[in-house]
Amino acid sequence: MSTTLHDTETSALRRDAARAEADAARARADAEAMRARRPLPRRRWPGLLAALLVGAAIGALLMSNHYDDRTLGQRLDAGLAAAGDQVRGGTAELRQDAREAARDGALATERATANAAGAVGDARITTAVKAALATDPALSALRIDVTTEAGVVRLEGPAPDAAARERATTLAAAPDGVVRVDNRLVVGGAAR
Repeated sequence: MSTTLHDTETSALRRDAARAEADAARARADAEAMRARRPLPRRRWPGLLAALLVGAAIGALLMSNHYDDRTLGQRLDAGLAAAGDQVRGGTAELRQDAREAARDGALATERATANAAGAVGDARITTAVKAALATDPALSALRIDVTTEAGVVRLEGPAPDAAARERATTLAAAPDGVVRVDNRLVVGGAAR
């Protein structure tokens, strides 16, 4: 009977490890999809703005023809120079917007990668703790739930005695990456 429980626990560990690997692969795919989501949309407003400015400059030039002593060529040159300055300013603003969008995308990718790495690390810790508990003769036959979140391992379930409970804490603290063990094992009783 103990061998059957041990085999069941081992197969559960393998299933948990497979799920953790699938979750990690899904997180990596999500991060990659976010990185290559879509190119920046082509914006039409800079061209429309330039056309509007050129039209306004020509209209102002024609209206001011009566009040200006410059020749038509001089006024046209001045209007085109002003429109060119405004277009260059719009282009610089567009470049700045593209830089900000790239920076925001990089930050989002970095956050997604960090979250995926944390999930993989927690799954690895959970699997290692379950394997360690399965090797202990007093703890292997018990149904001990192990969860890990941000490196904190939580143990829940029954413990046959206080010594086994403390051994469970020691085993759970052993894997790399464990920050703390929250041992909620109940001695001599059933878990909640």
